[in-house]
Amino acid sequence: MRISKGIGTVGIALLLAACGAGETAREANGTVHLESLRIKLDALMADSCNSEPESMKPWQCEKYVTQLANMATTLTDAAESGIERLAGPGQRMTAGVSEYRAARCAGTSPVSEDKCVAALTQIADAVAAAERAIGD
Repeated sequence: MRISKGIGTVGIALLLAACGAGETAREANGTVHLESLRIKLDALMADSCNSEPESMKPWQCEKYVTQLANMATTLTDAAESGIERLAGPGQRMTAGVSEYRAARCAGTSPVSEDKCVAALTQIADAVAAAERAIGD
């Protein structure tokens, strides 16, 4: 009986500690950390869809483009919260993602593979611009 009561007490303590940690994470969640952005951009730059878009089938880059759409939103949020130099790269990423999707590049029958490569190249240029804007 004592053991189960002790386990229950420890369990409640852990839950309460987790709740407190959740509030802290939530408060910090609205803050954009440039180091985190730099790490994500480095990972995106290493992707073949970024470095060699012409060698990829357009549909193979769907996940990459989805990640870039999310990054574009993050860059826009960062620009709105005071890091204005990230606005341009964020807008260019959004435009490239829109072109990729408008050309139906995620499917097996895109409007034009050339349009898909152009969109991926535009996105890659925006990734490089974002990395330059963040700096070292």
